[in-house]
Amino acid sequence: MQLKWLQLKNVGRVRQKEVTGMRLSSKSQYGLKACFLLAQNYPNRCVSASVLEKEIAVSSKYIEKIMRMLAGKGIVAAERGVSGGYKLTRAPKEVTIGDIARALEDNMEIADCITSTCQKCATGAVWRKLYAGINEVLDSMTLQSMLDDHSEVGVCKCNTAEHAHSCQCETDPAQTCQCRTM
Repeated sequence: MQLKWLQLKNVGRVRQKEVTGMRLSSKSQYGLKACFLLAQNYPNRCVSASVLEKEIAVSSKYIEKIMRMLAGKGIVAAERGVSGGYKLTRAPKEVTIGDIARALEDNMEIADCITSTCQKCATGAVWRKLYAGINEVLDSMTLQSMLDDHSEVGVCKCNTAEHAHSCQCETDPAQTCQCRTM
């Protein structure tokens, strides 16, 4: 990954990692994994933060931050007590992947001119179509459709780009997940 220098107004020069392609934040990636685990336990059991931390391989502090954001949008709820933890507030068939991503992303607009009504910009229409297409796909998938398609697979502990490329569970569900041994 290359680093490049950006000149920001009132900040001076800062280094920024240059990332190729579009990516959702780690909050969305971990949040989707957490919601999938909650969907697997819906409606009977809550899933504790410590279980989510173990299954997703991310710190409890970060998981709690993600779950607070999801709770703020009415996707999950926290229950106290011995058998407490987190649970979905609605059935998995009613929670779209788009709901989760929008709850966790600060801004899902892929270009500055998505919301612009400028008639003199040819690229604005391209970005708006792409943005609409992305949202259409995210909203067409639910936690239930994930359960239907992948319930036997579970979630992977592929939290690094290097590991994600080496794990066969991403490309061949019949393979035993090597992530669990890390």
